[in-house]
Amino acid sequence: MKKELILEIIQERWSPYSFSSIPVEGFKLKAMFEAAAYAPSCNNEQPWVFVFSTQEEKKVFNDYIGFLADGNKVWARHAYALVISMTRTKFSYNGKPNRYAFHDTGMAVNNLLLQALALDIYVHQMGGYSIEKVKEYFKLGDDIEPVAMMAVGYLGDGSLLTPELLKRDEMRRPRKSVNEFVYKNYLSHLAF
Repeated sequence: MKKELILEIIQERWSPYSFSSIPVEGFKLKAMFEAAAYAPSCNNEQPWVFVFSTQEEKKVFNDYIGFLADGNKVWARHAYALVISMTRTKFSYNGKPNRYAFHDTGMAVNNLLLQALALDIYVHQMGGYSIEKVKEYFKLGDDIEPVAMMAVGYLGDGSLLTPELLKRDEMRRPRKSVNEFVYKNYLSHLAF
């Protein structure tokens, strides 16, 4: 497929390890979360929940750092903000399980990521964190599940990274070809 057909902002999105702790303006953070609101969701449930902390609230920010796996703490602590995405796992109108909640929350996060990049803000999503610590910290019931954590901020210059992380930061991860994951009619027939 011709790369020219893919929106540039989608092609340019990547997850850096190098962040600057320069404050992200409040209106830009708000725009990121407002973009999430425009994501499609099953029955317009909009099950996503975001909670965040910034370097300006150092105690709470450090609590959030404490949720992270050690490998992520090293670089994520330099970001201006840490965001936790969560999802409501039950429909509000009938209390039944919403099997689309994680999918819909992912759609909202994608909107957030693209809006951030349009504002020159970078986001690195992380699965390396303690779900149990987050659940305990926020006293979550069984109807809300943590999904991922995100480091958010302006791009850093790499000076705060270890040589290994700097090398990873400079690499762009390859994307799979559509020939590896798109099928037509049957799982045995590649589409393109």
